[in-house]
Amino acid sequence: MALFLLPVKAEDTDLPVLGLCISAPGHEYVKEFDKFIREELAPLGVNTLVLRVDWGYEFETHPELRSDNPLTKKDIKTLVLTCKELNINLIPQINLLGHQSWESKVDKLLEVYPQFDETPWVKMPEEYKWPNDDGLYCKSYCPLHPEVHDVVFDVVGELIDVFEANAFHAGMDEVFYIGDSKCPRCSGKDNAELFAGEVNLIRNFLASRGCRMWIWGDRLIDGKTTGYGMWEASINNTHRAIELIYRDVVICD
Repeated sequence: MALFLLPVKAEDTDLPVLGLCISAPGHEYVKEFDKFIREELAPLGVNTLVLRVDWGYEFETHPELRSDNPLTKKDIKTLVLTCKELNINLIPQINLLGHQSWESKVDKLLEVYPQFDETPWVKMPEEYKWPNDDGLYCKSYCPLHPEVHDVVFDVVGELIDVFEANAFHAGMDEVFYIGDSKCPRCSGKDNAELFAGEVNLIRNFLASRGCRMWIWGDRLIDGKTTGYGMWEASINNTHRAIELIYRDVVICD
């Protein structure tokens, strides 16, 4: 869960933002979550709610990617109507590029489509420990795989439609696996260009659907110069992508 405030120029009419980013509820908790919006968020003046759905929706384009206990279209429409009533901008999120696994388990995208894995030779351990010899925190999909965006854009487009969204949060934080030397597509490529290329590709898709792109900003900070390190910033040279991405991408702290 993250609470964020984005003060910006007055002419940007959809900002400033007082927002909350939180995991989407399971199907059986939608009524309680709706009450949470009405009784907790709205009275606090929250005007933006980023809902991290990931694979927790009954996708029709790719039902094989549904996680357990997914939200239904009716569930989401309940939350959409509540947020419209309370003037809260509801923004769906799927973690893209990084965060395709957690501890000892891959998430649905790499579970169903293991060919998209940037580092398929890194096996998930029975018991996860950090640090580890593979530098495994979370897996990434390969941004240059020729088929990955056909799948990703199907599910992103589906969420945009059901949420009636004017923005989409693509996550893209804590990307540790990128431009791996063993990847047949990414090896030798500049990590900043790889990261920026993925941001811009997703941004262009979202723009074609009338949506603005949101991401977390840690990969655009030089972790070595700032001393922030590998978690709050980048030490694998993605930070230079800040000069290469579209200027209309919303970067969240």
